[in-house]
Amino acid sequence: MVFSSEVKDFIRNTLILTLFFTLVLHLSWGYIWPMLGLKMSAGANDLSFSQADMTYMGNIATAMSLSIGQKETQIKNIWVDLSNSTISIAEVLSSPNIGQQRLIGSNMLGVSSYANILSTDIVHLLDSATDRAIALGEHISLLKSYYNRTLERLSTIGEQIGDLQGIIDKSTTETSGAKTIMQSSYDAYDYSGVDGAIDSYITAKHTDTRARVYLIYLERFRQSYTALQVRNLRLIDALSNNRDALIKRSTVVIPDSGTDIIKTLKLIQTEAEANISKTLQ
Repeated sequence: MVFSSEVKDFIRNTLILTLFFTLVLHLSWGYIWPMLGLKMSAGANDLSFSQADMTYMGNIATAMSLSIGQKETQIKNIWVDLSNSTISIAEVLSSPNIGQQRLIGSNMLGVSSYANILSTDIVHLLDSATDRAIALGEHISLLKSYYNRTLERLSTIGEQIGDLQGIIDKSTTETSGAKTIMQSSYDAYDYSGVDGAIDSYITAKHTDTRARVYLIYLERFRQSYTALQVRNLRLIDALSNNRDALIKRSTVVIPDSGTDIIKTLKLIQTEAEANISKTLQ
């Protein structure tokens, strides 16, 4: 096919103008975009994940990956406040993707943070402190704060578990009712009501499955928090009752013959004996 010279010129000029305007727009867009108050970086995508009082799951995963294995790292931790992540089971079921971040992700971060606090090297912490007494007091206060706030968290988890069990019971009833309708409709070869029964059955089964998954997670979290609470109480007890020895960095050598002699010398005593001594003073 032969093009006339006018057509060829038109096509050539059109291509040249198109390339020219494309280049101009590309170069100028870098100036126009900031003037509109917008960001060009990939980080701007994070805005789509931001919700009021929500935790971005990417941050949770990153924090957990960094916290695991930090048993020998000194932690200047502040309590991971889970109060902002408290959410009702009804909210989770109505918005699963966001709800799971607050129900499951935040608890994973909370357990990890709590475990790290309890793994702090107390001896190194005190040795590196400018004032051993202040450092020990602050750490004991931190442990007590974790203990008290975890009591609140355990109470919330208990309520959430109760809600999930109620939802599971309701879903079981709805599933059973829908199956009855479907069976009776089949027996009578009566299609009326089958569509609604099928939809009810599928919805109830879906809700039941999701609720059971959440229930497993929450029961595991409750076990983990409870185990950490027991460990924390023992640690608080040991630090509080041996405060003076830790501050002075005193060491009691237990002889091979046993503890009878050093007990006679009152170098060691039980907590009950120490409390009696304090009462008599």
